[in-house]
Amino acid sequence: MTARGRVTLGVLIDSLGPGVVRPLALPHGREPLVGTPVIYDPEGPQAGLDGAVLLVAGRPSAEILARAGESGVAVVVVKPGTCDEQALATAAEAAGTALLAAPAELSWGQLYTLVDALLAMVAPAEDPGAARAADLFVLANEVAVRVGGAVAIEDLAMRVLAYSTVEGQRIDELRKEGILGRRVPEHPTNAEEYATVLRADGVVWSYEPREFYPRLAIAVRAHGEALGTIWVVQAEEPLAHDAAAVLEEAAAAAAPHLARINLAADEARRRRDECLGWLLRGIGAVDELATSFGLLPGEPVTVVTLGPHAGSADVFAATHAADLLRTAFVAYRIRAATGAVNGRAYAIVAAEASAPLLRRITVDTLARVSERLGGGWRAGIGRTAASVAAVPVGARQAEEALRAVCGPFTQELAGSHEELSAALFLMDMEAVLRSKPSLSGEPLALIAAHDARHGTHYVHSLTVWIGAHYDVPRAAELLSLHPNTLRYRLRRIGELIALDDPDTRLVLALQLRLSGATKQAG
Repeated sequence: MTARGRVTLGVLIDSLGPGVVRPLALPHGREPLVGTPVIYDPEGPQAGLDGAVLLVAGRPSAEILARAGESGVAVVVVKPGTCDEQALATAAEAAGTALLAAPAELSWGQLYTLVDALLAMVAPAEDPGAARAADLFVLANEVAVRVGGAVAIEDLAMRVLAYSTVEGQRIDELRKEGILGRRVPEHPTNAEEYATVLRADGVVWSYEPREFYPRLAIAVRAHGEALGTIWVVQAEEPLAHDAAAVLEEAAAAAAPHLARINLAADEARRRRDECLGWLLRGIGAVDELATSFGLLPGEPVTVVTLGPHAGSADVFAATHAADLLRTAFVAYRIRAATGAVNGRAYAIVAAEASAPLLRRITVDTLARVSERLGGGWRAGIGRTAASVAAVPVGARQAEEALRAVCGPFTQELAGSHEELSAALFLMDMEAVLRSKPSLSGEPLALIAAHDARHGTHYVHSLTVWIGAHYDVPRAAELLSLHPNTLRYRLRRIGELIALDDPDTRLVLALQLRLSGATKQAG
């Protein structure tokens, strides 16, 4: 059924289900092995596509299919409405390439994630447990038929390992999002619902969130240790009378599969993250480490890091964020080493820091991470390192950039070390002056004391005026004052401090900016 991390075309079609893909042409039947999903780029190289699943956005053509066949592409996926299906099917037969159609409402990114998820759950051929992940899809379908409801099998991180594709069985948006994103969508009731299932000895009904279908769930265990869960959606029709017994059988059958998958995934991920950590710190044979990730030792690279706005993430959240980064870079055929290190997601990318595509991928992934995990995630991008030998410097810069976007001196959610230099300078200065009296001393102290004694609002007026780049009409508009009123107020302030002196203005601006940040942080 599998070889070298690939699956047969039949497994791909059956696992994704008729709601995701439907065959238009199968010139070699269902047996060809398919592998990496690739988004079609008419300007990109046609090498390295052997066995690929080519996702053709836009209007496909017979010429594209012919080129795909020459490049060894296993299957091309198109969307209806953008082409003559019969003509394309004929061209696919001639090219010897399978042709599948995807629904118009399914984004290419979602389809890419689904194919990538399926491949990620299949072990290499030399692994004795190679068929186990794919067999979970078979189990899910068997259970769905017996109980009369759609089935999902998940690990403890709420990642969807397998799901049923029985035609006619209805699912809700919660299940659909879980399948497309490989992870159960974030919801306030998640923790309590999953804890209830994992504590129970048998099946448990779940009615939260209330706006979705109820679910019958059971924990999968081996030797008393929880490995994951199985969930069945009850749509309009009630489940079979023996659904509880069927789920208990399914949990026992799924246990060895989940144990094998968890062990292999945890070990592979641990090793990958460990090697990435060495590369980020410059430990060991960095050239060999880089090569193991598909990077060239002498090429320029850029470090990107994602983390929550406050503190560090748990291992599951950081790992999921790293997986989303990896998927995004692979989708654009950009080589990158990704993983989770110390509660953050990292990527060492074979691209310049100034590349617009790098920024777009980072921002898009950041949005997906925040949507799925919550917690207000941010991203920092280091300066371009000349080679992997300079990655530790780039890593520190990416971490500093992340610190800046999490701080009070910028509103950006993602930024590069270079463009955040001013924010980093202010953060360093604030840290040095935080406990020193000069931060709130003269000249600011004189103005604040006058406000306290006379009920004036000079500090606020100065803050707005300086923030408006000393533009009196603009500042007056922001303060809802007449410009002459503000000019009079500034003259009065000038009687307290040397407001015309450039050094005084500079110090006052810094005091206002830094003390405001200190109050905000407090």
